[in-house]
Amino acid sequence: MTGEPPLHPDASMLNLRRMLIVFLLIISGAVLLVSAWVVVNTWQRMVNETQNDARNLSQSVARQSEDSVMQVELTLQDLRDRITLVGLDTERQPYLQALLMQRKASLPQLHGLFIYDSQGNWLVTSEGAVRQHSNNSDRAYFRYHQHNTDPGLHISEVIHSRSTGDLIIPLSMRLNNSDGSFRGVLLATLRIDYFRQIFGYYNLGERGLMALIVNNGDILYARPFPDSTINKNISESPLFTDLLKRAPSGTATYTAALDGIKRVFGYASLKRYPLVVTVGFDRKQLVHAWFTDLLVYLILCCLLMMVIFALGYFLLRNLSQNIRDQAELAQVREQLTVMNNTLQTLALVDGLTGLANRRQFDLYLDRSLERANKLRKPLALLMIDVDTFKRFNDTYGHLAGDDCLKRVGDALLRVSHRSDDLIARYGGEEFAVILPGSDREGAARFARSALEAVAALGIPHLNSDHQAKIVTISIGLHVMQGGLSESTRQALIGQADKALYQAKASGKNRMDET
Repeated sequence: MTGEPPLHPDASMLNLRRMLIVFLLIISGAVLLVSAWVVVNTWQRMVNETQNDARNLSQSVARQSEDSVMQVELTLQDLRDRITLVGLDTERQPYLQALLMQRKASLPQLHGLFIYDSQGNWLVTSEGAVRQHSNNSDRAYFRYHQHNTDPGLHISEVIHSRSTGDLIIPLSMRLNNSDGSFRGVLLATLRIDYFRQIFGYYNLGERGLMALIVNNGDILYARPFPDSTINKNISESPLFTDLLKRAPSGTATYTAALDGIKRVFGYASLKRYPLVVTVGFDRKQLVHAWFTDLLVYLILCCLLMMVIFALGYFLLRNLSQNIRDQAELAQVREQLTVMNNTLQTLALVDGLTGLANRRQFDLYLDRSLERANKLRKPLALLMIDVDTFKRFNDTYGHLAGDDCLKRVGDALLRVSHRSDDLIARYGGEEFAVILPGSDREGAARFARSALEAVAALGIPHLNSDHQAKIVTISIGLHVMQGGLSESTRQALIGQADKALYQAKASGKNRMDET
């Protein structure tokens, strides 16, 4: 009987020992890699969830704040219309006073409603009798309306009420005489305690932040900070120097200007008013919560590693009794090698571009044709070729050519398409796109987008026929109706190839169809 001589028992044991050690190292490495991925992914997921919470909460509070201010604005507009209609004469003031008291009672956010004449004297208030010699002409909002004819709502900085001492936000409108001259000021004051109560409903953690800010950076109210932060200007914060300039709402992580704590922020501008709501979650608290959630997983991973090494130890100790399994292990190893080679042969992904390769393209096209014929639906095929690619390789080299193909493949992937569309590298500098169920218009739309996407890359190509000397593509398109006898792979590819050559012959950087 012929064959390889049996391994010496000591040599067999040594080989198995090496294999087992390698196996343990691989398993340990895999566990560590998976653990690292879980750690990073868990943190990123927590940050994303926190950003979503901050964004949603800021938008919700912004809408609530906007509704509160809008109710006051509508009330002031109605009062101004009534004043214009009935006047401010002494006999009309009891009626206006009752109206102000009624409106204040209907809006919980109001601290008070006031009417001043052109000299700043109190005429009517929602508090009842007017105090003698009361004058507010020194207030910033009064001086603003004296010198500005803007009829809209004006939001001033937070002040202390002279009647109660409470912190209030003045919302005011100008009153005009019939000739447009200054008649006085109509004032509504919002209670800071109203926003203190609203903001207090939300659990942001010990160092969470929620603030209502004027878009010039002046703070109207910030939780959980003392009232001394009110009217403080934080216009140097990234919120005002960068974020609001890019978008009216969003999320970002930065260091708060108020206390220097790094937070995950969400922010939202009010649509009708120059106000911004921002919500921030303390990043250190996020790290603590993340580590707490992850601690059990890490302990389990350590236990798993201990189990793996314990099993390895017992296996090594019993190797002397399992030498005869060496031949079977070699056979299994050979089968695994064959299976691995088979899997590599059957790989369906192009190694350069990451797109589907030719084999996957052929399989998917056959399946799509079968489905199109069965359901009698159209099937579109685009054959795409990089223009003058040989010249590109000759000019810039094959490494640059490979990079060019990868960028073209990425551009095709970014073109809007459905989940059942397939974008493949057909071979060399040629690509193909299968669009199941797509009519001619939809396929042409994809082709035009692909032309624009590749041209937008702006890849330099000095020997290109294109005027801009950049890399371009040409596309051949054919749409085949399902259920026809000539609906075969060869016919579809042939027609699309024909259209591609027509596009090439017509000047490149274009789409043609048959």
